[in-house]
Amino acid sequence: MDIDLTPKLAKQVYGGDGGSYHAWCPNDLPMLKEGNIGAGKLALTKNGFALPRYSDSAKVAYVLQGSGVAGIVLPEKDEKVVAIKKGDSIALPFGVVTWWYNKEDPELVVLFLGDTKTAHKAGSFTDMYLTGSNGIFTGFSTEFVSRAWDVEESVAKTLVSSQTAKGIVKLDAGFQMPEPKQANRDGMVLNCEEAPLDVDIKGGGRVVVLNTKNLPLVGEVGTGADLVRLNGSAMCSPGFSCDSALQVTYIVRGSGRVQVVGPDGKRILETHLKPGNLFIVPRFCVVSKIADPDGMDWFSIITTPNPKFTNLAGKVSPWKSLSPQVLQASFKVAPEVEKHFSSKRTAEENNPPEKLGTEKLEKVMAALRCLECDYPLIDSDFRNFCASHNIISVEDFLLHDLYVLVISTEQHHNSERLKEGITQVLTIINKQHQPWVDGQELLDDALQNKRFLPTGCRSIDTFLHGGLREGYLTELVGTSSSGKTQICLQAASAVAKSWGKIVFVDSGNSFSPKRVAQIVTQTSDLSAYEVKTFLAF
Repeated sequence: MDIDLTPKLAKQVYGGDGGSYHAWCPNDLPMLKEGNIGAGKLALTKNGFALPRYSDSAKVAYVLQGSGVAGIVLPEKDEKVVAIKKGDSIALPFGVVTWWYNKEDPELVVLFLGDTKTAHKAGSFTDMYLTGSNGIFTGFSTEFVSRAWDVEESVAKTLVSSQTAKGIVKLDAGFQMPEPKQANRDGMVLNCEEAPLDVDIKGGGRVVVLNTKNLPLVGEVGTGADLVRLNGSAMCSPGFSCDSALQVTYIVRGSGRVQVVGPDGKRILETHLKPGNLFIVPRFCVVSKIADPDGMDWFSIITTPNPKFTNLAGKVSPWKSLSPQVLQASFKVAPEVEKHFSSKRTAEENNPPEKLGTEKLEKVMAALRCLECDYPLIDSDFRNFCASHNIISVEDFLLHDLYVLVISTEQHHNSERLKEGITQVLTIINKQHQPWVDGQELLDDALQNKRFLPTGCRSIDTFLHGGLREGYLTELVGTSSSGKTQICLQAASAVAKSWGKIVFVDSGNSFSPKRVAQIVTQTSDLSAYEVKTFLAF
């Protein structure tokens, strides 16, 4: 393949006090034009405001850093003001109007990746601003603008000419922007750092896939996406998009190595990756990455809304399905070599864990959701955090290493609130259940509080140092007709005589009410008619 696949950094297109916009140029990265892919990055400083604009392309936005507010107007719909934070993915179909605002430090940085089939220029996003020095209405005469907006010409002139900045402005510190609503995130935003994991490989890494199931709007965008977080020195095994889609990858954090091999078996890319790099894997090409010791994270879009991948190594690779004879003939090797090859790469870490069923997860989330009214800390962010760690029950929560769970909150912008949520759940558990004790505490209690239940048989009670231990399950072992049932009936009779009532649970159909009545009358002053026994079922 003659085309240059070398990863590139974005270049600044414009900027000012409020921030800057960067983009990848098709001249520097030819695969952008070849694959009809656009890529850009918006950076807003404190009080930076990106003016409302249309885009000529559908795209996926991913928040790389910071937090802020986005305004989104779908065609013929009301404006939705959405709070955004690091890790958020936002699907932006063709025809939406967007604006972006950063109220606080640090800098808000948003990555845009999308398909440019409908674009003004192949491989590039073109924005059409509604206001500003390059706003679309600056090209119309005052007469046309005044009639379009139904205002006087003087007002139209003021509206068009007052904003002299281009694309990004810096607002006054006291300026009040519309407040976001939590409900507006539903169906619009998915946080990839908190979403349930699609793949979680111990010691390897984690993957969250963005598709029409967890964010239906990506169906209108036409691209899927994923966030991959590779542990230090771990490998993402060779694989390719089996639905012949392009894969556009941006390195979010860390560094590592990448190799891409074309369908003719020739290596077409081998390089070192660093944060900010963007590269594109062509159709039907195989890619593999190895992280440096500090690990590597990347965000990718795939030019299909529901991407499918095939791995060429590991437990789920086709090598594990092909018969030994086919492998031996294909590689032209001896049987022992084939056997050695087939036995490798089958360790558990290469087998993605079972995904949480959607129905099961929804039930768990619903169970936690009902607590939110009384415990505001148990909000959607906390529920998603639990789900991302495969915590779907109280047992999962208690079996999880709580120290590790608390440490993992540091990766989130709302770590303090998540920590408070963990404490809140522990408090709820302690209120609704008996205090949790360990084995030593149980032993100490048993030694200090010895309670025995006499069986009514002196020799057995002597042998057991007083009888059956209360709170314990005692098993009687012996051959058939050795008297096990009689001992149980004797013990039941002793209880009935002392407390007046006894429940005898029998799975072998050996219980005899008449026998219990007989034993009770023989060992007490009660007459037979005073003893009532019956079978419950």
